[in-house]
Amino acid sequence: LDELISFIEKRTELTFVQYPKFQLYTLEGYRDYSEASYLDDFEKDYEEGEWERAVLSENMWGLTTSSPDQMKKLIVEFQRCASAGSYNLLDETLRVPIKRNQKKFNFWEQSVIVHELVHSLQGQVVNLSNWYQDMKDSDDFMNYPGRRSIMEGQADLVQAYWESTLDSYDRQQMNSERPSFNCSVSLPSYFYIPFDLYYGYGGSLIKQVHRAGKMEAINEALFQLPTAEQIYSPDKYFSKEPYVDVEIETLELEEYSFIDKGQLDSLDIVYLLQSKIGQVDAVNAAIGLGGGSWVDYINDKNDLFMTVKIQGDNEQELNEIGEAFMNWANFQSRFTKIATDGNSWNGNLYEGDTNLWINNDGKYLRLALSNNLEFLIDFLSLCTSDQCNTSF
Repeated sequence: LDELISFIEKRTELTFVQYPKFQLYTLEGYRDYSEASYLDDFEKDYEEGEWERAVLSENMWGLTTSSPDQMKKLIVEFQRCASAGSYNLLDETLRVPIKRNQKKFNFWEQSVIVHELVHSLQGQVVNLSNWYQDMKDSDDFMNYPGRRSIMEGQADLVQAYWESTLDSYDRQQMNSERPSFNCSVSLPSYFYIPFDLYYGYGGSLIKQVHRAGKMEAINEALFQLPTAEQIYSPDKYFSKEPYVDVEIETLELEEYSFIDKGQLDSLDIVYLLQSKIGQVDAVNAAIGLGGGSWVDYINDKNDLFMTVKIQGDNEQELNEIGEAFMNWANFQSRFTKIATDGNSWNGNLYEGDTNLWINNDGKYLRLALSNNLEFLIDFLSLCTSDQCNTSF
């Protein structure tokens, strides 16, 4: 690896603190590791019933119709076929599959290793291991998408520099050496939405950062925690526009108890909307996000009730977000809009296997999703009071 390490240090203007840890596999061995690693984390990260609630949430948002078992199998397959190499932020080890009986890495393997070595260098410079462990301990990954996008953008840039050293014959040889990464199952399109942010929008932003301040500016960016919105919109990255804190209180609900709450990110908006309204409209809506929060509740029948409260950068941006969610609802045959004339609540109510309420009062966009239409209507009747409007 010494020659590749020297190349990376020269290009990034950074120096490895210690020799990078690495592990090499056959292609099948690497896929087995990816699967085993995911399943090991799965057992550690999900408490009893938590995975089932997570999949039910995706069912209610219309992302998938898969059961928890089916979804787990899909993600295992995704882990097996999704990457050509990896760098683990916790154990600080890069892992790459290589062909058997080689005296040296082929061009394809060297290109992948360059990318993963950049991550290893980033991990040493920024101490990404501690950062990631803190997120796991707090179960709050809001800062992950932005920094991950910066990391991938720099790694892709240095990888492209290395590939540019190859002549046309060697480049053709490299392409022929690429293994088949085709998945044996058809994966839902929303699986790839975060990767569009990391590798697509992140790469585009890094090019602008490089033009503004060369590699020094990219290295400085590694220490920052940009929002996903700042990755989608370089203007917001350079202006350092933050999210605002949107307060959403936990409600006292009959038969339902609180289970979790958190903040809404621009990536969340794209993740929810893109498969129904398209990437352009979903990203445009996400770029206008001022801030957002959500709270989830559950009853003894394991029915979910989800509330979301969103603020735009201004009223126009809020209206664009509201219109995007309305289009998202109207484009789905699983929803039937219910006339609201004569009822005590404002907004739009949709009936289906999942029941949905959307309301834009000019200050906040509010959404509520429930499996139980009668409960949702009762909730909306309650929310006509000042007390409920203040908290939700």
